Amino acid sequence: MQSAPPAPLRRYLLAGLLAAAALGGMLLLVRPLLFSFAPPIDDSNFNLVGVLQARDAPLLIEILLNEAHGLPGEVHRDERVGLTVVVSSVGTDAFAVVDAWSPTNDCAITLGADRLVDCAGDAWTYDGVPIDPVDPALTGFPTSVRNGAVLVDFTRPITPPSS
Repeated sequence: MQSAPPAPLRRYLLAGLLAAAALGGMLLLVRPLLFSFAPPIDDSNFNLVGVLQARDAPLLIEILLNEAHGLPGEVHRDERVGLTVVVSSVGTDAFAVVDAWSPTNDCAITLGADRLVDCAGDAWTYDGVPIDPVDPALTGFPTSVRNGAVLVDFTRPITPPSS
C-alpha cells in the first residue's frame, strides 16, 4: 500500500507548480513587448548579408522580397518576388547593392573579374556605374550596417551617378 507524500513535500510541489505557471504567464506577457522594439522585417529593412562575408569579394545574391516593387529583373514566385542583386564593399563599412539586371539588354548580369557584365558584353563597376558613359547606371539601393549585417532598403531604388 502506497502512502501519500508528507504534507511539507506536497506544499513544495504545489509551490513549484504555481511558480512554473507564474513564470510561464510572465513569459507570455513579456514576449510581445520584446518583439515590439525590434525593427520591422520588410523590404525597407532587409538583412542581406554579413559584413565579413561582403568585405571579401563582390557577391551575386538571389533573394526573396515580400512584395513586388516594379524593379527590373523581378521574378514572381507564388506570393513572393525573387530578385538577384550584387553586393560589394565600397569602403571600410560601406557597401553598394545594385540590381543584377541589365538596363541595356534586358538580361541578367554576371560577375566578371573586375566588373559586372551582361549578356551582350556591356559592363559596369561593382557599384553600378557604367564603364561606357553612354550606358545607363544600374539600379542601386540604400544600405546601412547594423549588428554586423548589411541592411538594404528595396523600397527606395536609387541610380548611382555616372562616371
